[in-house]
Amino acid sequence: MAQHSITEFEIWQPGYGGKTVTVLIAGTTAKAGLFTDEALTAAAANPQVLSANGANDGKFAVPIYTSDAYYLDITGEQTGTTRPPLTDLIGVDASTAKVLSVGGTQSRELEGIVGRVISVLDHGVFLETSDPSASSSTNTTTLSTAIGVAAARGGGDVVIPAGTYAFTSLTLSAAVRLRGQGRSVTTLQSQTADKVVTLGGDQAGFSGITLDGVDLQVGSVGVFAKAKDELRIDDVEVKRFVTGIHQKGGRRSNWRDLFIDSCTVGAKFHGDLDVGGGADGDEYRNNIWKGGKVTNCTTTGVEYSFVDKKAYHNSLVHVGFENNTGTAVNVNGARHTTLTECWWSANTTAFAVDDDADTDNAAINTVVGLTFDHGSLSGGAATLTGTCQDIMFRAMEISDVDFTLTLPNNNITVIDCVEDSLVTLSGLGERWTRARTMLSNSPGSTGITTDAIVTQAWSIELAPGQRGSIEAVVIGNQRNGEDYGIYHISRAVHRPGSALSYDAQTVNFTLGDVVTGAISGATARIIADADAGATGTLTLRDIVGTFVDGETITDAAGGSATVNGLIVDANAALLGATAVISAAVETDLAWAADFAANAGNIEIQVTGAALKTIEWVAHPKVTLS
Repeated sequence: MAQHSITEFEIWQPGYGGKTVTVLIAGTTAKAGLFTDEALTAAAANPQVLSANGANDGKFAVPIYTSDAYYLDITGEQTGTTRPPLTDLIGVDASTAKVLSVGGTQSRELEGIVGRVISVLDHGVFLETSDPSASSSTNTTTLSTAIGVAAARGGGDVVIPAGTYAFTSLTLSAAVRLRGQGRSVTTLQSQTADKVVTLGGDQAGFSGITLDGVDLQVGSVGVFAKAKDELRIDDVEVKRFVTGIHQKGGRRSNWRDLFIDSCTVGAKFHGDLDVGGGADGDEYRNNIWKGGKVTNCTTTGVEYSFVDKKAYHNSLVHVGFENNTGTAVNVNGARHTTLTECWWSANTTAFAVDDDADTDNAAINTVVGLTFDHGSLSGGAATLTGTCQDIMFRAMEISDVDFTLTLPNNNITVIDCVEDSLVTLSGLGERWTRARTMLSNSPGSTGITTDAIVTQAWSIELAPGQRGSIEAVVIGNQRNGEDYGIYHISRAVHRPGSALSYDAQTVNFTLGDVVTGAISGATARIIADADAGATGTLTLRDIVGTFVDGETITDAAGGSATVNGLIVDANAALLGATAVISAAVETDLAWAADFAANAGNIEIQVTGAALKTIEWVAHPKVTLS
C-alpha cells in the first residue's frame, strides 16, 4: 500500500497555531485514515489540532501519514487535492490501463506490454546454486512452466536473472527463447548425461546465457536440434559438455557471438535424416554463425558433415579457433562451406578435409567448394584428402602450418596469400597452386603514353628464390585515330636466392635446413652451399629479417659459421627469350609491349611511338612458387 506524509504542517506555519485540521479523502467528505508511522500501523486522530508556539505558528505534533489522496479542511477553509505517487500496483487490477510512451502517439494496455516478457521468477521457485534450498529439479519445473506460458502465447522471451542456476534438462518450444542478463552473467548448469536443452521448434534459442555442463558427463549434449530452422543464438557460451551443440539438419539459422569451450566435440552440424524418434532429420544448409570462438576442444571443434543428407551452403564469419588439442574444423563431405575472416591459433590440427565414407552416396558426399577467405592460419597441421574440388585459400596469412595433401583429386588454389618460411607441404605438394591477382576491376591497369618512353604498366616483386610464370593481355588503342594493337604475351620468371658469405665455419651446413642469426634473429632456408672449408657462400630463400655482419649463424643440424659481410640479393630474371615484342600495328601506330626484369621486380612495359597518343590496358595473371 502506498503512503505519503501530509507535508503542509510538517514544519511551523505562521498564523496556524491551535487551528483544527480535518483530513478528508479527495472528492468526498469522508475522513482519511491517519497514522504516525510510515508502516501505517499507529493510528492518529482526525481531525488534528495544531501545536502552537509564542509567535502563533502551527504544526503537527508528530509527522502524519496517510495512504489516501486527500484535501484539508482548516476551520472551514479547504485546500486542493494531494495524491500519493504511484509506486506499485499491488492489489490493483490495472491490466486494461492504457499507457503512452514519451513521444509516442498510440496508447497501449499494460497487459499487452507486460505479457510480452515472461519472468521465470513469476512461475515458481527458482534459486541460485549458492542457496542451500536450491533444487535442480525445482528449477527445471519452474523453467518449464515459464516456457509453457510463452509457448501458449505463440512465443516470447523467458527472462532469467543474473546468477548461477542448476537444472536437469528441458525443451524449448517454437519461437521461445531463454534470455539471461549476459554471457557469464547468467549461467545455467546441468550435469545430465543426455540431451540438456532440446530446441523443439523453429526460431527457438538463447540470448545472454552461459550453458555449463560442469564436468563433461558421458553422453551429455548441451544443445540438440533435429530439423529445426531459424534457430536463434546471441551472446551465448556453451562449455564442458561431451558435445556442445548437435544439429541433425536445419536451415537459415543466423547466430551471433557464440562461444564454445572445453568440450570433447564443440559443434556437430550434420546433414542427417535420422529417421525415427517422432521426427526425421534434414539437410543442414544456408546457416551462418558470426562472431565468437571455439577453444580447448579435445577431439573436434566444429564439424560440417554429410551423414546421409547434404550439408552445404553454410558459413562461419569472424569465428576464432584457439588451443584445440583435436581438429579445430573438420569438413567431411560437406559442400560450399565458407570461412570468412576466421582465425586459427595454437591448434594441434587446424583443419581436416575429406569425403564422407558412405559409398551409397558417393556422388553427393564429396567436398566441393570450400573457401578460406581473408583470415589467418597459425600453427598446427592441416590435411586435405579426397575430391577437394574448388578448394580456395584467398588473402590468408599462413604461418607455421604443416599441410599434408593426401592424394587430393584436384588442385588447391592459393590466391594472394602470405606464407612464411615455416609452412611445409607433404604428400602431393604439386597440388598446392599459388597465384597472385590484381584485385581491382578488369582490366588490371590502364594508362596513356604520348611518346616513345617506356611506361610501367604493372609490376610485382619476386622474393629471393621465387619462380613463376606471368601472362598478360595488353590492349592498345590510338586515342587520336582508329588504330589499335592486341598482345597476349607470357614469360617464365626467376629470382635466384640471395648470397650470404661466411667464414670461421666450425660445422658444415645442411641443405634444406633453416639458418638463424644469433644476434639479428633473422632466418632463411639454405638451398645451396659453396663450401670452401672454413669459408663459403650460402644461397638462401624464404628470408625473414636482416642478417648482421659478424654474427654467428647456425642451422638445425648444428652447422655453424660467422657472417662475412651483408647479404646480396640477386636480380630477377626472365627465362627464355627476352627480345622485346614490338610491331607496326595497322598503318601508322607503332608501339611495344613486353615483360622486363628490373632488380627484384618483373614489369609489364608499354611503349608508345613518338608523337602518338596511346591508351593502353594491361591485365596480368601470375603463378608463383
